[in-house]
Amino acid sequence: MPASPSQPLEIFISYAHRDKALLKELEKHLSNLKQQGLITSWQDHAIRAGDEWEKTIALHLETAEIIFLLISADFLASEYCTSVELARALERHRRHEARVIPVIVRPCDWQGSAFESLQCLPRNARPITSWEQRDEAFLDVVSGLRTIIDELHTQRTKTPTRQMILHNLPYERNLFFTGRDDVLDRLHTSFQTMQTTQAISGLGGIGKTQTAIEYAYRYQGEYSTILWTQADSREALLSSIDEIAQYLNLPERQEQNQPLLLQAVKLWLQTHKDWLLVLDNADDLSIMRDIIPTAPQGHILLTTRTQITGKTAHRVEIEQMADSEGLYFCCGGPRYSS
Repeated sequence: MPASPSQPLEIFISYAHRDKALLKELEKHLSNLKQQGLITSWQDHAIRAGDEWEKTIALHLETAEIIFLLISADFLASEYCTSVELARALERHRRHEARVIPVIVRPCDWQGSAFESLQCLPRNARPITSWEQRDEAFLDVVSGLRTIIDELHTQRTKTPTRQMILHNLPYERNLFFTGRDDVLDRLHTSFQTMQTTQAISGLGGIGKTQTAIEYAYRYQGEYSTILWTQADSREALLSSIDEIAQYLNLPERQEQNQPLLLQAVKLWLQTHKDWLLVLDNADDLSIMRDIIPTAPQGHILLTTRTQITGKTAHRVEIEQMADSEGLYFCCGGPRYSS
């Protein structure tokens, strides 16, 4: 057995409440892995009185390295389990941020489901309740989990720890963000193909700022520094530049000379790489030209209502969402029912 990782792997368990008895049995069989310091597990009955349950669930779903899905007819019938927890789990799995493991606990029709291509447990996807000896079924799940733990532990030891990312993002990440994956993918692809300046364009109030925030958090691992500015007026931009000079600890930060600070920040952008600069509400493109370097070594992302960006930026337009999509985008999905 390999040496225990320096920190245990966190497992998030998504389940329908009618399967709580099976969840408790699974927890018993995971006890030895916990005692060895290999894993910790979390599920919604760990929510304490007074906690905001949606935010608490989303936080653990976002940080887990392994996500168990206890699959049954009740799980598949739960809108919250499938539309929120399963959807986010699969997104993190596709981005190699977490390993998603469907555990078939009761017989049900899951063929053609969103997780059909994933390797299921127990072996041969035989439902746990179909085993003559249920303990053998849970042991099979634990054995499969041990193999995955070994793989992830090996990846941990081979992957160097990234330097902490410096950023001044003014908002926390919206853990329930959904509905703009196509826009985010287009932005990311364009940045990778040497489009160094891009603009999220659209009418007011349709989520341009939220989309920029999500882009910054989603791809933060590709940047060493993320800088956020308010660009709705020249005064607002200069105020943001002053804050950035302080944040970057530039020698000119003590000066009360805004043109000098502007040039200092611009020089920093010209002489450093792997940064993301966001100019929010940049409706007047003329006021931001003083800050954009002639040969950027990072990426510049604007949010703007203007439809004409010319050569200043590659424009990616976003449109009004359908009512159902907008509900998920703003409110984080339906209320919990499982």
